[in-house]
Amino acid sequence: MDEIKNILVVRGYTERQAFVVASELFQMDDSLQQGLRCWLVSEEETDYTVEGFKLSELKYKFEMTYPAALLTIDWLIKEPERAVKSINRGIK
Repeated sequence: MDEIKNILVVRGYTERQAFVVASELFQMDDSLQQGLRCWLVSEEETDYTVEGFKLSELKYKFEMTYPAALLTIDWLIKEPERAVKSINRGIK
């Protein structure tokens, strides 16, 4: 988890933000871990579609970072009903 936090800090997160986001990324669904690893190593972004929502579209529409969009996709996997309602209301 420290490695993730350190990479996030290098990429513009504050120490506090990096700690919180790294903790959440560390607990993400296994199906998203490979995409996270690719981004951490090369900043290459893997696209995912869950419950009809595409990661790249969420990222663009809500001006999210890649980690934030990954966590949104993770939320869609874990709590689809709540996540879909929130996204359709216009999460920020």
